[in-house]
Amino acid sequence: MSRSFRSWAIGLSRSCRRRALGSLLWRLPALVAGLGLTGCELTEVELAEQEDELVAEVYIRVGDGTDQVTAFLHWTIGTGSREDLRDAEVLMFPEGGEEIPLFSTQPFVCLRVDEPGEVEGACYAPADDPEGVFRPGTRAEVEIRLPGGRELKGGTLIPSEIQLLRPAEPVVCGLPPGQHVEFTWTRSPGAWAYSAEAEIEGLREALAPQGIEVEEDSVALLGLAVSEADTAITFPKEFGVFNRFELQQEVALALQAGFPEGAQGEVAIAALDRNYVNWVRTGNFNPSGAVRISSLRGDGIGVLASAVRRSVRVIGMVGGGIPSCF
Repeated sequence: MSRSFRSWAIGLSRSCRRRALGSLLWRLPALVAGLGLTGCELTEVELAEQEDELVAEVYIRVGDGTDQVTAFLHWTIGTGSREDLRDAEVLMFPEGGEEIPLFSTQPFVCLRVDEPGEVEGACYAPADDPEGVFRPGTRAEVEIRLPGGRELKGGTLIPSEIQLLRPAEPVVCGLPPGQHVEFTWTRSPGAWAYSAEAEIEGLREALAPQGIEVEEDSVALLGLAVSEADTAITFPKEFGVFNRFELQQEVALALQAGFPEGAQGEVAIAALDRNYVNWVRTGNFNPSGAVRISSLRGDGIGVLASAVRRSVRVIGMVGGGIPSCF
């Protein structure tokens, strides 16, 4: 049902609404024309004014590469104080370590943005490199305080370490043109799911021999394994399931046929904690979008999520002194 019709139907009496909705899918035109003949009355409905709510999205990403700890604060509607967001106190508490303050920084540290000036929110990160401070299999907590008195608190159990089994953790590996490789990894006790991300570059030149005019030279693809025991995904065939509506069709079909020669891809597998999964999950039927479950408590909503990752750079080529992805 469209949002406009749903709002309109609220004003109908209960019996009328039951009759109307029962035949909506196949008799909408006749329904609208005949409402005046059924004895239904429209009543005035007064809608409650929405309140602006604080949202905090805090992420801990550890593993190979640079460890990352970020917190992005914003409002649900955008009418709240921007100064309160920029002047917040954000403290992280790693298990067995001292508290780590996060400081206001540029939006691109938290988000992928083309125009940082258009971001309505505040990004926070540690002043020093957090490498090795947050360890797989340990707990971490966050406390957020705004000058206006709002507070949010929460914790996460960082998933246990994972290791890539195939490719066997080379920094770089070669994948023969037109081929796929199945990424496999060890189970991470405590993980609720695994994400599989790939950023592929050099597609214009790589797909030119096939006569494909590529709009974007690089694409970011996402795959997902939805349980602790699901520890395999095929690259590039099974990547991009969440990008199918935004990915150029010719590029998507070409990647389904195998990795093109000359292309390069950074592939990262990450074990995700419960908070991460509950914050980004979707339901069976949600007209409003994703069903987000907050893992923070206090004066607002949000998430403290953690991920442990492993990554490999894949190059579409054979030989050249590069280990095979197989």
